[in-house]
This record gives sequence, C-alpha cells and structure tokens, in this order.
Amino acid sequence: MPSSLSLIRLPALSIVDLVGVDATAILHNLTTNDVKKLTTDGPQHAGLETFITNVRGKCLGHVVVFATENGYRMIGAPGVVTTADNAGTVRQSQAIAEHADRYTIREDATPVIRDEELAAWMVVDGDEEPAQTTPLPSMTDQDGVESYQLPWVKAGTLFLLPVDTAAEHPSLIAERLGVDPETLATGDESDFHAHRVAAGFPWFGIDVTDAHLPQEADRETQTISFTKGCYLGQETVARLDALGQVQKKLVRWKLSGLPTGAGPAADDKLRALDASEDAKPVGRITSVGRINDQGEGLAMGYARRSHFEAGAKLAGQISAGDVGDVAYTAEVLPPVLGDSPE
Repeated sequence: MPSSLSLIRLPALSIVDLVGVDATAILHNLTTNDVKKLTTDGPQHAGLETFITNVRGKCLGHVVVFATENGYRMIGAPGVVTTADNAGTVRQSQAIAEHADRYTIREDATPVIRDEELAAWMVVDGDEEPAQTTPLPSMTDQDGVESYQLPWVKAGTLFLLPVDTAAEHPSLIAERLGVDPETLATGDESDFHAHRVAAGFPWFGIDVTDAHLPQEADRETQTISFTKGCYLGQETVARLDALGQVQKKLVRWKLSGLPTGAGPAADDKLRALDASEDAKPVGRITSVGRINDQGEGLAMGYARRSHFEAGAKLAGQISAGDVGDVAYTAEVLPPVLGDSPE
C-alpha cells in the first residue's frame, strides 16, 4: 500500500437514517436526485449525491445517500441551517430530520440522527493536485465494518464506527485495508479539507448554505435528476434549468503569485484583473486548500457569471506583513466531471 495513505479523524458528521416502510416515498419527495434507484443488492452497492431542498428550492441539505435494509442513510458535513422560524441555526442533521418529520403525516418513516453515535475516519490516498473526476459513491459492509467511497476526495475511504470503541479504530481500519497500522500517517482536519478542495467538493455550511440554489453549486450532473418526478422545490429547480443560467457559480481557482507563508482566507473578495481597487468584486472565496512554497495553491468560492467559465482570471490582494499588500491571480479551473443520475 502506498505510503501516501493518511488516516484522519473527522469531527462529528451529519448522519441521518430514515427508516420505515414509507422511507422511499418521503425521501423521494424531498431530494433532487432519484433515490428510488438505490438498492442494497450485493456486497458493494451504489449511493447518490443529492441536495435536500425546501419549498423555495433552496439547499436545506447536501448529502450522499445509501439504501439500507430498512430505509436510507444520509451522510454529509456538520453544516448549519437556519431554523424554519428564523430564530436560530441547527446542524444539518437536525434540519434534515425536522424537515422529514414536517412532511411525514401518516406515513411510516422516522428520521434517526446518528451524529454522536458514529466516529468518522477518512483514509485519504494520493496527492492534492486538482481532480478532473471523483469516484462514484459506493458502500461496502465487510464483517460489520461499513466503509464508503465518496466524492469528497479524489481517492479515499470513509469509515463510520461506534464511538465507544474509538481506541480500537486505527488498528481495525488498518486490518480492513490490509495494511500495517504503522504505514498509516496521521492527518488532521486541515489535511482533509486540502484534499476536499482539490476534489472540488463543496462542504455544506461553508461552500453551500441554505441561501443557495442547487445549480449554483455547479454539480447538476451528480446531484439533480430532471426526470424523477415531483419533489419539494422542484418548480424552482426546473425553472432555473429552463432559463439555462445562474448569476453565480461555485468554482475552483488555481492561485498563483502568493507571498511565501501566506494565503487568502474565507470571504476574501476577488476582482476582475483590470478593475480598480474600489470596483465591485466578482468573486468570493469560501475554502482554501494547501499553499505551496512557490506561492501556488487551490481555493473554492463563488464567481459571477462574467467570470465563472474555465480559464477566467481574477485578481486578489493579501497583506503579507513587512512586504505589505501583495496581488495574486486566481484562475478558474474546469469543473469536476461526474456521472449523470439519468
């Protein structure tokens, strides 16, 4: 096994099991993708990436879904969502559970939040160069150990294991992978996000929020079925598809010209290359990957329609201590390709 393997303990994810005879009908009515296609056939079965939309077609959640013996499992970022009464915020898992409850009347479907029961470990393999494609979601259960291939990183495996046996997890994961535990380097959350940015995967609550429309995440191919039938918020999604355009889109940028040891931060603004300093920004950074010693790196964020096509270049500015303000360039990379659910 390559020495590039890293084992990363992630913070508690949003994990919701929707169980019951009518779980399929309820989840179908709340998601942009065709979850009815999912099965539990075979030792390895496919999952789907999907948005969960509210009545206005906004993104209440962004998860990967897998069929289980008695329903479905949804896995996503911790995230934060504004409550229905606008009184505060809750984790993505709670928002999804409350949303499912709200639209379940007589049906047999119960959401169960598993965030605190399952420890999340990501084994990442490979480098942090920008991905052109990412793996299709799939799940394997071997001797009671569940592992997931997810598009969160270019190459890696997510393990969800009971929190009360956390001390045993590294050796258990190594055994499951067929490697010596000593070959697993220890990574941290920043390492995971560097790989995630390279894979171009949006993290709910950071890159995508409940203020966004699904198409603004630029993952239509991976997340939206336009033939599945009615679901909550479908009218907005379909209308936007018919119009054929969004005014902003989530992109990956290749950064260059950064000062050594410094990088941009979330919410930093980007302007057109020839724009004045007081010109209106056309880009906003949401996530930053690793910055190398040559002042190059990756970032994700939103670009306006005039600047979201691959190859478009924007300008940013960063303060570098004694050096003062330094200008850098952000070039839009091609979107990550994915298989259509159609």
